Amino acid sequence: MEINNNIIHFANVVRIAKSDDQITAEENEMLVILAKKYNISDEQFKEILKDPDSIPTISQLELDERIEKLFELMHMVEADREIEKVEVDTLRKLVTGLAFPFSHVDKIVMESLKTDLGVTNLDRFKRDIYKLLGIK
Repeated sequence: MEINNNIIHFANVVRIAKSDDQITAEENEMLVILAKKYNISDEQFKEILKDPDSIPTISQLELDERIEKLFELMHMVEADREIEKVEVDTLRKLVTGLAFPFSHVDKIVMESLKTDLGVTNLDRFKRDIYKLLGIK
């Protein structure tokens, strides 16, 4: 499989979904939507679902793109409306893999977990992360 940023990001989302050793119906529905959005074929979908750890993580995207990826990861964390410790641990690893400053990883994870995604749009989420990073 040719690996591109879409496949890498999709694998990160699958990591979150699988972090509690089960993929709920809500999580699966979101995976299907994201697979279509990122042009992930059925074969790639199955392969990534089987072993997401075989795909490397993203680190060379622009900050805006990395925040967008984090926003989507947060939607997966909240998809089943239960945030489990293993999901938070996986999220922390992925935030590190998205090349956010290491000294801010815990703050970014905690701020992201406090965000009410039902009322927060991507632009507001970006502003909050920029503020947290001390960027105007």
